[in-house]
Amino acid sequence: MPSIDQILKARRAANARARQEAESAGRARIRAVEREQAAPTPPPPPPAPGGGVGPVPFSQTKAGLEQAHQTALKQLQIQQENQDALDRKRHRDSLALQAVEQDFLAGEAQKQRDRDAAIRREEIARKRTEDINRLKIERQSTFSQLIQSGDQVRAVLFALGVGPENDTFDVRARSLGITLNELRGARGLERTTEAALNRVLGRTTVDIGTEGVRGLGSAVGSARAFVQGGADIQTLLASAFGVGSLREGEQPGISRARLGELVTEVTPVGVL
Repeated sequence: MPSIDQILKARRAANARARQEAESAGRARIRAVEREQAAPTPPPPPPAPGGGVGPVPFSQTKAGLEQAHQTALKQLQIQQENQDALDRKRHRDSLALQAVEQDFLAGEAQKQRDRDAAIRREEIARKRTEDINRLKIERQSTFSQLIQSGDQVRAVLFALGVGPENDTFDVRARSLGITLNELRGARGLERTTEAALNRVLGRTTVDIGTEGVRGLGSAVGSARAFVQGGADIQTLLASAFGVGSLREGEQPGISRARLGELVTEVTPVGVL
C-alpha cells in the first residue's frame, strides 16, 4: 500500500500539471486580449439608434481576465488542500483499520496457541496416567509371577519395594514423578513368611527387610529341616537362602543347586 507521502507527491504532480495548463490557458487569453488592444482601432460603428457605443465588459478586459485567472488558481489550490486533507484522513483511517485487524489476528493466533498448548498438556497428562496405570499393572503381574514360581521371599521383598527386581520399576516411577508404595498385603505376607521360616528352622530371629533375610543361620544348619520338610518347605527354604543376607557375618545368598549340595554333604546316605 502506498504511503501518505507517495500519495501526496502524486497528487501534487497532477495538480501542478493542471495548474500549468490553467496558467498557459490564462496567458493565452491575456495575449489574445493584448493583441486585440494593439490592433488598429477600427472606425467606430455607426451610432446605435437612440444612443452611443456601449462599454466593454470588465470580464473581457486584461484586468478582468487576470482576476479570473488568479481566482481559478486559488480555487485549484483550495481543492488541492482539501484533497490532501482527505487523503491524510483516509490514510489514517486505513492505518487504524489495519491496526485493529492486526490486533484481532494476533489475538486469534494467541487463542489458537493457547488451545494447542492445552491439548498438548492434556495429551501429556493422559499419557502419563496411562504409563502409571501400566506400571502398576506390570508390577502386580511381576509380584504374581514371583509367588507362582515359588520364590516367596523374593516376592515379599518386591512387594515391600526392595530388591533388584524392584529397581527397574522404581526408575520408571521416578521418571513419571511418583513414588512406589508397598503393594497391598505386603506387610501381612512378610509376617506370614517370617513366621513360617522361624517355625521350620526352629528360630525366632528371621527378619525380611532391606538387608535381605537376616537370622537364617547357615545353610548347613537347615539341612534337617530341608530333609524332613516336604516340597513346600524345601521351596520356601530355597527361596530364603537364594536371597540370603547382605549383613556381614550372616548367610549370603546361594543357588538352589548349591543349597542341595550342602544339604547332601551333611545328610547320611539313604536319608535323601
